[in-house]
Amino acid sequence: MKRIVLAAVGIVALGLAGLQPVQAQSDKPISLIVGYSAGGSADLVARVVAPEMGKRLGRQVIIENVAGASGMLAVQRVLNASADGSAIYMGGTDTVVIPMVNSKVKHSWERDFVPLGRLTTVPMVIAVPASSRYSTLSDLIAAARKEGSHLTYATPGIGTMQHFYAALISKQARVSMVHVPYRGGAHIANDLIGQQVDAAVLVLSTAMPHLKDGRIKALSVSDATREPALSSVKRIGDEEGFNGVSLPLWQGLFAKAGTPAAVVAAYEKALLAALEEPELRKKLADSGFTVAPLGGKGLSAFIKPQAEVYRDIVEAARISLE
Repeated sequence: MKRIVLAAVGIVALGLAGLQPVQAQSDKPISLIVGYSAGGSADLVARVVAPEMGKRLGRQVIIENVAGASGMLAVQRVLNASADGSAIYMGGTDTVVIPMVNSKVKHSWERDFVPLGRLTTVPMVIAVPASSRYSTLSDLIAAARKEGSHLTYATPGIGTMQHFYAALISKQARVSMVHVPYRGGAHIANDLIGQQVDAAVLVLSTAMPHLKDGRIKALSVSDATREPALSSVKRIGDEEGFNGVSLPLWQGLFAKAGTPAAVVAAYEKALLAALEEPELRKKLADSGFTVAPLGGKGLSAFIKPQAEVYRDIVEAARISLE
């Protein structure tokens, strides 16, 4: 596994951050396990956050990219490690969703991990070609009621959060559209622009360049807050029949269950302090991420109702990866 050293700082940083040293592992690096390849969005966030955490912990923070099985190889890597804080896991929606859609995956985020805190959220958008006759989500839903067997929407694949978002809309609006799953999202925007599909669900950071140049238009935003760059586009929770609903992608850090409470507390404090760093926040915002810090308890409280929404979607849409 290729290791990339992202931070190397003196132990004096602990005093500056107001943290108490964790003597058991204070001379060893921390491995931050990322379930996707270098260069992807999860890897980008890890590369930005890890150095700032390292400064505050007085230790090296090393990224290990353990790609494969929708992030589940990374989960197993952490679960096979010692519960001493030497390996932490960068998880997100996949951590909660994959066990719901694949019965062979047996881990539980509540049982097997201790949340350290949330880093970011990333909105998704329902988008259509610029020339589309649909200008709002209500327009698309109305059309789906009339011609659902012909109306197509693209996502990066079955069981992705983009698929979940479209399935949520279909469930709540009681409509049916034809799902066109791609192998990843690289070609979806181009096919949408070329009108090979009627609509697509895109991560905002992917959609934004095409929205800015006017080649596609957004009909809804999946987050709980309006996106400043799309101030005229409604949140999904603003739409009739979707009161209060939100479904953002999110990213958080987790330690293995059984990790000493002092280690968990130190890592949580370092993470939250890092996320207040103005330069870090700017780097992530410029890359399309919303810095959304929560501590460990806050992350748990955020995940639980989201998990209920995920499970309802899985059951209603009969989504399975087996």
